[in-house]
Amino acid sequence: MRNKPNQKKQLKTHLVPARHHTSRHARDMSTTVVFVRHGQSVFNAEHRIQGQLDLETPLDADGVAQVARAAPVVARIHGDAVAVYSSDLTRARDTARGIADALGVDVSLDARLRERHLGDLQGLPRADLRALAPEAFVAWKSGGKIPGGGESAAECDARLVEFFKFIASAHGDGEKVIAVTHGGVLGRLFARGANASDKRLCSMRRGVTNLGECVVHVRQGGIEWECDYAGWASGRFLEDADALTADDA
Repeated sequence: MRNKPNQKKQLKTHLVPARHHTSRHARDMSTTVVFVRHGQSVFNAEHRIQGQLDLETPLDADGVAQVARAAPVVARIHGDAVAVYSSDLTRARDTARGIADALGVDVSLDARLRERHLGDLQGLPRADLRALAPEAFVAWKSGGKIPGGGESAAECDARLVEFFKFIASAHGDGEKVIAVTHGGVLGRLFARGANASDKRLCSMRRGVTNLGECVVHVRQGGIEWECDYAGWASGRFLEDADALTADDA
């Protein structure tokens, strides 16, 4: 890792979605963040909503096997990554540890990469959300603040802004880092990314598969993002993606 903890830079605090793909020169002058979704969890397999539940939602046996298969692939494709960051939730942390070991770097836990807190929806079967928690369901789908201690989409975005600001100050131009996170966070990246008008390319219901990838370029002096959607919803680092049908939250 090449962190510079004493270096503080004033950056804009808003997100500026890129309207076009950045040039090769612009990419060279940015820090690349490779977001990776965690492996399959117990609740993924049961199609239950996780949000920020933790101890109840570790990787299941299939998820552990996915990480073992995918970590060497991540290391081969992104062998130039200088750091691995991870949500502090167990399912992401354990995924990140496998990737970091394959790369030969440490894992830095960062709560800003947590899944969106889904309040009263957490722990419920996905099929029963509308019936069991109709107010929370509407808030979730509309981006509003979710009853039961949940977050709004804007609050989740604000955490991502702070993470990007940190990355821009801690890493130099041309560096690459891995960030292991969650389906809901990847959904926010997609909604605010360069290809927001192409949302049809990623159906969020079972669209962001485990070990899926989203690449974001962060520029110094502000934040412009660009998502690389190659393999976005196809289990980027797994050989057999067709078998993956885990939910995104």
